[in-house]
Amino acid sequence: MPRLWTPGRRRLLLLLAGLAVGGESAYWWWSTRTDAYTDNAYVVGNITPISSDVTGQVVALFVDDNMIVKPGDPIAQINPVEFQIAVDQALADYQQAGHAADAADVTTRYTTDDRKSMLIAAQAKRAEAEQAVQAANVAVQTHTRLHEKEKEVLGALQAQMPGLVALQRNAQYYYQRFESLAKSGDVPGQEFDNREAAYRSAIAKVESLHSDVKGAERQVLASELQLQEASVRLEQSRKALANTDATVGRAEAEQMQLTVAADTAMGLRNQQTLAEAKLRQAKLNLSNTLIRAPRAGVVSRRTIQVGKTVEAHEPFLSIVPLDFENIWIVANMRENQMPNIRVGQAVKVTVDAIAEQAFDGWVESVAGGSGAVFSLFPPDNATGNFVRVVQRLPVRIRFAHKDNFQNRIRPGMSTRITIDTTRYVRKSTHEW
Repeated sequence: MPRLWTPGRRRLLLLLAGLAVGGESAYWWWSTRTDAYTDNAYVVGNITPISSDVTGQVVALFVDDNMIVKPGDPIAQINPVEFQIAVDQALADYQQAGHAADAADVTTRYTTDDRKSMLIAAQAKRAEAEQAVQAANVAVQTHTRLHEKEKEVLGALQAQMPGLVALQRNAQYYYQRFESLAKSGDVPGQEFDNREAAYRSAIAKVESLHSDVKGAERQVLASELQLQEASVRLEQSRKALANTDATVGRAEAEQMQLTVAADTAMGLRNQQTLAEAKLRQAKLNLSNTLIRAPRAGVVSRRTIQVGKTVEAHEPFLSIVPLDFENIWIVANMRENQMPNIRVGQAVKVTVDAIAEQAFDGWVESVAGGSGAVFSLFPPDNATGNFVRVVQRLPVRIRFAHKDNFQNRIRPGMSTRITIDTTRYVRKSTHEW
């Protein structure tokens, strides 16, 4: 029977085994010199807190935890009724301020012309004084027409009141009726909500009309006062016609009223500008009642519910990003691994949650200090009990892929990374 294990075969097998062990050792030695590996790495991202710019009650909620949203998607709707009322009130104030400013401009122009006419009339004897009387008479007629117009506007607004009050009573009747039916379960809750909304809207319209009526009454009173003032000026100009000498002195003194009128007109214009700013703010607040997603991501940590009142600038949910523009890896490398690590080097990444897939990446930056430096109680190496501990430096790694793998890579996941210190895939403009 032939021998299977001859001395020559044994030496050949030993030689092959030695070459295999030597090759594996050489590969391990080379890889440890060219690669930097750690499993102390995790995914982080720019998590965006979402809050409301206004305080109000949530009447609709469009998202839930773990939903994926896109930029501009609606998140929640705050009750816009009171904000719409604020817009209507601000609009009325702005229009009223505009009318007052226009009237002040007219008054300023009139006062200028009138006072100069009075001075010229007093100096140019009776004929010129008669022109002042005519001008004052025109002013009376003008203010009379304005006063009548304001009364017509007031009357029109008052005529609307019975109809709106009737609509409010009708809405209140249906609201009270559907309230009892809803409590007994005879009608759906949504129908009761609709009746309640109609009732609230009717109340708001009546209150808004009351406000408009009061504003119109103030305008009527103001125009009546202006009419009285114009009548007084007319009488004064008639007296000036009989006594031009006295009118000259009075007209010269009344030249100061031009400055007062101009200052008054400027003040009213400033009030109009302020009213316009308040109107823009009211419209902005109304638009802010619909809260939209500022970026794409996953909804997390939602704390609001329908019917809950949210406070302005208090976060009530967060949006966790999924795109690689806002997701990266922080790898805590040992300081003795740092001599060969540079920005731009290629990285292989494996995510524990996706063990079957490897991802390409690259070194983006290195932190300014080790993790111990930013801890709550940084170590004091000046003590007598100094123990040398290998520190770790956070290294930021970016994914080289364009899209998130099936949107499965999420902030907080554990990863393992290997940096190839011999290969660069990005150009670096600076060293770490």
